[in-house]
Amino acid sequence: MARRADVQVVGLNRVLRALREFPKEAGDELRQESQKIAERRMVPAWQNAATYNGGVWGAKLAADVKVRRDRIPAVKIGSNAKRYGNGASTNRLRYMVDSGNKGLAGDKAPSVFGTGTGWIASRQDYRLDAMRDWAEALDRVIRRWDNT
Repeated sequence: MARRADVQVVGLNRVLRALREFPKEAGDELRQESQKIAERRMVPAWQNAATYNGGVWGAKLAADVKVRRDRIPAVKIGSNAKRYGNGASTNRLRYMVDSGNKGLAGDKAPSVFGTGTGWIASRQDYRLDAMRDWAEALDRVIRRWDNT
């Protein structure tokens, strides 16, 4: 399943391909920087949205917001662990809580979800700050590891 990006960056794939020419340590350093950015900017935005706008499931969703290890800042929301009634996981809950019977499940959504809470749209917009931080981290990594 393809992941949806919050931000489109023209030329990003070209930049990431070029980074493969750097030593492995450069990629590791960029991953560490990206994790720090995601932890500082993205995780709080998603956790707050879930906690304050996710209804009775908000705390469960917030607890499953995790940083992904990647060269760009990224988070994973939900897990496949079946921890809740009828074998539900937070992966199954996150969109049902958001859009209820208005979502893809439509009339198949259990009535307990109603029309949803709209928690996803309520998250604070972190994109500009995160992209600025990431661009600065990328510049630092390139300056440190560029041998030309």
